[in-house]
Amino acid sequence: MNFRAPAVPTTCINGVGVPTTEKLVYWDGDFSQAPEIVYGDGDGVVNSASILALDTVIGEDPRQGYYKSVKIAGTSHDGVVSDGAALERLVSEIPRENFVQASKEEDSRVAQL
Repeated sequence: MNFRAPAVPTTCINGVGVPTTEKLVYWDGDFSQAPEIVYGDGDGVVNSASILALDTVIGEDPRQGYYKSVKIAGTSHDGVVSDGAALERLVSEIPRENFVQASKEEDSRVAQL
């Protein structure tokens, strides 16, 4: 897979600490039987290995100016935007001053046209 960093300021917010499917085991290669599900850490949908891959692919890319990875303990995939405490944390990560500055710069560019 050829995945590149978006090269724009990025904050990834994920839940962790929720049992999440890590792998499926088919004993003796018998795919006609239901697999054994091995659980690991994650948010109930996305496992931690995939979440950490973003930290590597995006966070370590020299073209990526700003990258922050926030992991909220005990929070499910949906809980990041529905759980009160998780939502407060998510909102606290929004860099309001950056949006204000970017808006002022855009207004300045438009005024020069």
